[in-house]
Amino acid sequence: MAVAADFAKRVAGKVGTIADVHTLAPIDVKGVPHPYRGYYWPRDRQGIPVDLRKVKPLTSADCNDCKVCADVCPMGSISHDNVREYTGICIKCGACVKKCPQQAKYYDDKGYLYHKRELEEGFARRAEPELFV
Repeated sequence: MAVAADFAKRVAGKVGTIADVHTLAPIDVKGVPHPYRGYYWPRDRQGIPVDLRKVKPLTSADCNDCKVCADVCPMGSISHDNVREYTGICIKCGACVKKCPQQAKYYDDKGYLYHKRELEEGFARRAEPELFV
C-alpha cells in the first residue's frame, strides 16, 4: 500500500505543475511501441495472425454438472441448463477453467494455448510503478 500511496503523491505533484494541458509536449515513455494498429491480432511462431475470437473452453466427461462454471462466468455466457453450451461471448478470462472443482473445463485450441504461454512468459516480471508524466 505504501508503494501506491507514494506513487499517487508523485503523480499529484507532477499534475499540480501543469498550467495548461493543451500545451503539453508528447511524453516519452520507456518501452517498445506496439507494432499493431486497430484490433490486436496475436500471431503464431511464423508471424501468421491467429483468430482467437471464437475460442471457448471445452468440457470433459469429468463434468458433474455442478454449475460452478456458469456461476463464475463474468459474461453470463455459460448456460445453466447445459454447461457445455455458450449462450454469449467468451472473453477467455479462464474463470470457468480455474474454478471448476472437477477440472472439467479446458482449452484445446493450439493458437490460443501458444498465445497464452507467450503472454505468461512475456509478462512474468512484475513491473514497478514508474512516473513518466
